[in-house]
Amino acid sequence: VIGCNINFKKYNPYEVIVIVELRINKDKSEEEIKTFTKKYSEFVDETEPNTLGWTYNISGDKLVLIERYKNEEANIITAKNISPGGKRNQLLNESFNYFTLEKVSVYGGFTNKLTEFNNKTIEKVGIKAPFEYFPKISGYIRD
Repeated sequence: VIGCNINFKKYNPYEVIVIVELRINKDKSEEEIKTFTKKYSEFVDETEPNTLGWTYNISGDKLVLIERYKNEEANIITAKNISPGGKRNQLLNESFNYFTLEKVSVYGGFTNKLTEFNNKTIEKVGIKAPFEYFPKISGYIRD
């Protein structure tokens, strides 16, 4: 219908956002960082269709990775992929040549299922950085 002002809002109450705080290793140039992060982003894009976004953001020697997932199941796929034997485990280990993991914060529509799965993955991978969890209590994310 022409001229009809109907608003079809679509929301995703289950989106999970992960903020990964990294420190760039002193022996790496900005060009090396750009090349590696591009390679990593492209790998995730090709192998994880329910990962909605994957962006690296730089300021000085700090790098922030923002990961967006359709839901907690999509984030669990990432956890499986970085685990020993997973599709992305080798790439994760290579990333530690470029950055030091400082902190991971998880936000959004997730349950204890994700928290528990991540805790097992952290142990398997040997991650020492703290993880913080912030389940959504209100608000919205447009689809």
